[in-house]
Amino acid sequence: MIEINVFSCQKAKDFDEIKDYIKNSLPWAKIQNINKFNANISKSQALKANFKSENSQDALKQNAQKSYEIAYLPCISGYNIALDEKGIMLDSKGFASLLENKSRVNFFIGGAYGFSNDFKTKMQKVISFSPLTMAHKIAKLVLFEQIYRALSINAKHPYHK
Repeated sequence: MIEINVFSCQKAKDFDEIKDYIKNSLPWAKIQNINKFNANISKSQALKANFKSENSQDALKQNAQKSYEIAYLPCISGYNIALDEKGIMLDSKGFASLLENKSRVNFFIGGAYGFSNDFKTKMQKVISFSPLTMAHKIAKLVLFEQIYRALSINAKHPYHK
């Protein structure tokens, strides 16, 4: 049975449907929803209002990326996938193939500034659901639905169609 971990850093409460997708996925996978939000991430988000110049925006971006990456680095193991607006886009069957023949898959949801190139090099894959920037809460809902859909595709379950 595959183990799937979804790592995010969000303040907001999740949509209730995420629990439903996790429950529906239980025949095929052990799925964990892991929130790594912490004081450093909160501080980096709070700095946003104080930065106005382009140079300060670059510093803010680097600070925000670093705060996420520090929280995520200890969690890298198995097959690692970063969600980033600049990642490759897949259809549902392509996404399902990411889960095939894996024992552990970790998904990392980036912040509004995405991930640094250094962090992305630690991933086996960097994907995007859209070129739009999404709130963690929405990105997670889409991700959990696609995980369930992918597991259904791989199990030849009728949910996919």
